Amino acid sequence: MFQRENNVHTINRNLQELAVQVGAADHAAFRHLYATLAPQTLAAVRGELPDVIQSMHVVRATFCEVWWMCAFDARCGSTRHDIPMWVAAIAHRRAGERRQALALIDKDASAVGQAAFWSGLMADYDQWTQFELAVMLDGHDGIPPPATPGLC
Repeated sequence: MFQRENNVHTINRNLQELAVQVGAADHAAFRHLYATLAPQTLAAVRGELPDVIQSMHVVRATFCEVWWMCAFDARCGSTRHDIPMWVAAIAHRRAGERRQALALIDKDASAVGQAAFWSGLMADYDQWTQFELAVMLDGHDGIPPPATPGLC
């Protein structure tokens, strides 16, 4: 039992170090953090949102938030807390928000214009999040953003 606890402590310490590096805009650290936590995050979100596409959108948005929170708060990773639990909490909140948005779109399905508007807005957000995560994972900040409808 002690060996397992020691391994968990070491993993958490390594993840905290990665979070500190992510806060310094280290794309390689972010790729490592993402590769480590994304599979379990997706599995947890799939328990809340069975649709794999919707779950993947939530995971992308979750890790974008992780990047920005680490960049915003220099203490990210420097205080002792459970990084996987923190990421899971963000994913859980985002899954609930996604569930509510989908329910509202379904509710407004009778009002075709409103449902189409909100569905389009959600699709635009998902496209932007996918782009943003790709930049964070790849580290190429010069990638042109997706076209934003309605904006000049």
